[in-house]
Order: sequence, then structure tokens, then C-alpha cells
Amino acid sequence: MPIISLAALTVLDAGPAGHIKAAHAAGFAYAGLRLQPLLGSDQRVVGDPDREQELTSLLAETGVKPLEIGVFPIKGNLDVEEYGPVLSFSHRIGAQYITCPVEDTDERRRLASFQQLCDLAITCGLDALVEFNPYSGCKSLVEAHKLVQDSGRDNARLLIDVLHLARSGGSPADIRSIDPELLALVHLCDANPPPPGVATVEELRRESRTARLYPGEGSLWLGELLEALPRDIPLSIEAPSAAHAALPPSERAKAAMAASRNLLARMNRI
Repeated sequence: MPIISLAALTVLDAGPAGHIKAAHAAGFAYAGLRLQPLLGSDQRVVGDPDREQELTSLLAETGVKPLEIGVFPIKGNLDVEEYGPVLSFSHRIGAQYITCPVEDTDERRRLASFQQLCDLAITCGLDALVEFNPYSGCKSLVEAHKLVQDSGRDNARLLIDVLHLARSGGSPADIRSIDPELLALVHLCDANPPPPGVATVEELRRESRTARLYPGEGSLWLGELLEALPRDIPLSIEAPSAAHAALPPSERAKAAMAASRNLLARMNRI
């Protein structure tokens, strides 16, 4: 069975410590933690000795392992060194990947920024994963693949978010054209069929953050996608939903695990 991780966005309101507790309660061996704040509501851990110690102790006590650490956006005015403290802490707790959405639309500048980030990440033993989405500066798998290839960095790889692949017009067939070695991680969820017409940026963003379904509960081609992906690729369950927001984080985590295991069982992946 592949690694199954609980992505931060599924229980983002719990904060990193609550996230680890929820992951452990639901039987996840791995968790993808948000340690580089993106939103004003994100809790800052790195730089606060008490919170750093709390997180380190929780990981040791529960046995939960950090998989991917977010979020490290490639911005037009990026000073890569600002990410240094979180990268260093991520290394100390044993993380494997950092997730890098792309905000900069200038291809030459964002390539240089990504190369610098990869160079800093490798000193911490981390792979830098480009994450595309249709409302960002890097809108498709094709663009993300080009950025990774052009970087010339051995620790540059791809994160495939299933919803973003679908909403950007991609399909499982597109995955088959990618070198499997570049496919590091999947953010797995499901979704309802999109409404007719072209979705606005705000509609795409809202669906991504508040209207995902647990794997196997919607209409996406998850079976076909899993067949196209390397069999051992880690699956990080990213399924935030306003419909479940009132549930405790541990209950949301348990529902995510149950749905994921059911899907994998149907696919003979367990």
C-alpha cells in the first residue's frame, strides 16, 4: 500500500499540533504540515521555541512522520533566504518535500527563483515540488513540467493535485507522458462535476479551499489516475470542505482515511 498522508488543508483550522493529533487519531502514519504561513490565520511555529518543542515532541510521541511542508510560493519579489528557518526546521523533524505553488508569471524570473529555492532546499535534504493550479502563475501540468525540467536541479519534482489537474483541463493520460521519477506526490481528493460554463478565478479558488470531496465520493477519474501513476507514489489526502467544517479535526481525518482506504481497496492497492 502506498504512503497515505493527511494534508494540511484538510484540517487547517487545527494548526500544526492539532493536525498531528488528528492524523494520529485517524491512523495516518504521515502528515503534510503547513509551517510556512500563507494566510493571516496560519499559526507560526518556527521561531517560537515552545511551539517548536511541542511539535517535535508530538511527532516523537505519536510516531507521525512529516511528509510535505508548505507553503513556499514562488513570488516575483522572492527573497529565498526568508524560507531558510522553516526549511531548517523541516529538515530537523525529518520532512521529505516542500510544496511550491507559483505566483510569478515571469518565466525567466520564476525559474531563477525556483533554482535558488532548490539549491537552499537541497542543503536541508528536501525536494522542492512545483504545484500548478489554474488560478496561479503556473496553470497547467505542462507549465509545471517545463519549470522542473528547465531548473536542472535533481531535487526539483512535481506535485500533482487531482482537482487542479482536472480543472486545468488535464487528465490521467497526461500523467503517462511524464518521467515517473519526476512524480513525487499526489494531493488526492474527489469533486462534483463542474457547473456549465467557464469558472472564474474566485470560483476555482473557493472550490479548491472549501468544496472538495473525500476520495471516491465524486466524479473524478481517480481509478484511471492511480493506474497512470507510479504504484508507490505517496498520496496526501487534501479534501477541505465547508460541509464538514463543524466536525472536529479528528473526525474529518477519520473520514478522509476511511474513504481513501475504501478507494484503494477497490483498486487492489491495499
